[in-house]
Amino acid sequence: MPTPRPSAGARLHDGEVRTATCVVDPDRGELSELVALPSGGDTSYPGLVWHDDLLWVSYYSSHEGQTHVYLAEVRLTV
Repeated sequence: MPTPRPSAGARLHDGEVRTATCVVDPDRGELSELVALPSGGDTSYPGLVWHDDLLWVSYYSSHEGQTHVYLAEVRLTV
């Protein structure tokens, strides 16, 4: 991945529930959101794979009225 910091997928709920890709700062104990994925309601369990300069993220969400599994292609730049 183009960032030297550890990456994570997370369900964030700081007023708006969503699944997002994040970077971790282990020295400060902080998680910073990079990209919010189309999601909401019952959403979580992201799986992350770095392949061919893209971050592939699988996750589920119910933001479209029913629960579905999604595969997102995320281009990250430093």
